[in-house]
Amino acid sequence: MSKLAPLVAYVGAAALAAASLAAGPAPSRPQSGAKGPLAGLPSPPGPHVAKIEALGDDAWLVLGSPGADARWGRARGRSWTPKMPYGPELRAAFLCGCGQHGFVKPDGHFMDDLWAYDVNAHRWICVYPGANTKELKLKLDAHGFEVDAAGEHVPVSYMGHGYCNQTYVAHLRRLLLIYTHTPWWTRALPQRWTWLDQQYEDVRTRNYGHAGPIIENPKHPLFYDVAKGRWERTWIEGDGPGDRRFEGVLEYVPSRRQAFYLYRGRVWFYDFAAEKWLPGAREEVDIGYDSNGCFDTRRERVYVAQREKFLAYDVGEGAWHAIRARGQPDDLGNSASGTLTYDSAGDVVLWHQKEGRGIRIYDPKRNAWSDAAAPPQEPEVEWKYRQMHGFYDPELCAHFYFLAGDSADNGSMLVYRYRRGPRSAARPTIAGKPFAAPQHGADFRSELR
Repeated sequence: MSKLAPLVAYVGAAALAAASLAAGPAPSRPQSGAKGPLAGLPSPPGPHVAKIEALGDDAWLVLGSPGADARWGRARGRSWTPKMPYGPELRAAFLCGCGQHGFVKPDGHFMDDLWAYDVNAHRWICVYPGANTKELKLKLDAHGFEVDAAGEHVPVSYMGHGYCNQTYVAHLRRLLLIYTHTPWWTRALPQRWTWLDQQYEDVRTRNYGHAGPIIENPKHPLFYDVAKGRWERTWIEGDGPGDRRFEGVLEYVPSRRQAFYLYRGRVWFYDFAAEKWLPGAREEVDIGYDSNGCFDTRRERVYVAQREKFLAYDVGEGAWHAIRARGQPDDLGNSASGTLTYDSAGDVVLWHQKEGRGIRIYDPKRNAWSDAAAPPQEPEVEWKYRQMHGFYDPELCAHFYFLAGDSADNGSMLVYRYRRGPRSAARPTIAGKPFAAPQHGADFRSELR
């Protein structure tokens, strides 16, 4: 990997917008069937897509500020939210999670909103603007979940921050969120106390923003259904992750059509068809909250990084392994200090550190770390006091990083390519053999020491 400074192409948002108008019609592609704000996705590719496709290996591109949603403006940065779950059929990545505690946006909505970044159009789409602090009025359904007058689920203060408690479920076209209750809603939404279940002492005494054990329980998954264009929450009978919030790691496993969730050192798998949680490895791993994570689609391995620990969970084997690699960083931070993504074209893991400190690259084939080309700096990019949110687009073989201040709408989008690859670089998902060991499992232990 070259350590020379990259050739950085700076493209202002205004220039991109102007070029889009002049670009003419783009080739059509199948629509996703989404409803609501995401209807019509994917968008026709704008001129910036050609710039991304033209990137060489180990190269950066500055896209600038994404276009605003016509009604709701631009998405804001949010602390402790490294992950933007990517929906491949939408060509869009989601962003949610509170920023500053109790923050109310200038439009009067609580910052429990949901956004989608439209990759092809380099623009924001507001999927849900957040709770209207003046007008929100809900009730409880038979399970004790919050719903509106029409009986549709409306989550309130559902993600303290985003953490890694979110993933996209491709075969269902649903965004899956682990409910991560935050108590900072009480000043912005005091009317919420009136419809919460008063049988619970924490609610009755208005203790520290508690919403009751049903609403707060992370075992009841929260979804945004792209095909229906609405929120849904599923009641789960039986066992599952514990009854209090935890800032864990959630990853979709396509071959199983299940979701992996690391909760307080224990692995769970959520079975979408059965609507139940299944225990993973009995072995508990000694790792705390606020970890970073990503999914290796080739080896069916979940990487988890926090401070001095770098672990891998082999889905087929059902076992944890500690990674000790040549050149490994002494401190891999947490979900507030950078983002972890898997690059399917290059078969590597990227750890991008905040504040312009660069990307470290883990190669599982060599069991070794290396450095990416230095990222662009000022005046092209402002790094100071910026949060970082990231995702990998396997079609473009590119990593996208959104930088913005905490609860601020001053964001900018960067793109980095580690290695070029064919548009088919993303491996197809396999629906069968849900509990088969990964094809690359034979070399798994030899990569670790």
